Amino acid sequence: MEVLALSVVLLLAAPSVAQATAEPTSALAGVTTIGVDVELHPSQESLSPAQLAHRIETRLRAAAPALTIDPSSPTRLRLTVQVRPYNATALRGFWLPFSGTYGIGPVRLSVERTAMVTGASAPLLASVWHAERQAAGPWRESPAEIFTLLDQALADFLDAYHRR
Repeated sequence: MEVLALSVVLLLAAPSVAQATAEPTSALAGVTTIGVDVELHPSQESLSPAQLAHRIETRLRAAAPALTIDPSSPTRLRLTVQVRPYNATALRGFWLPFSGTYGIGPVRLSVERTAMVTGASAPLLASVWHAERQAAGPWRESPAEIFTLLDQALADFLDAYHRR
């Protein structure tokens, strides 16, 4: 029954979920150095941006040795985690297997590169690739779910990067 409740939450959130395409991503062509940025919702007290950045950097070094991680690179790999707690009262109207707190929200990984826009005096950061997954489960399991969703998004990024 817990799966049914989580399925309902996921169906409601489905319009905000975007998958990375399996097509080659020309926007990643020429990327040789990348910086890593992590934005983490403050309610995630058991995780830190440094932990998540370290996980990303470790995976990138192992899977894409030609990709150099450079904190000063203008090309950024940005992880945004907006998983936050919702109690059963806030989710009233949905059948839930037990009263408790649920962790719900997006985990988004994106690549941002500088781009010149006609009429702009300076280059702007533009998102050229992204993968987003929706977390929905018991709050106490949110850190593990965030790591799982991050790993899936990184696999999508590495697939797109190798296809470029």
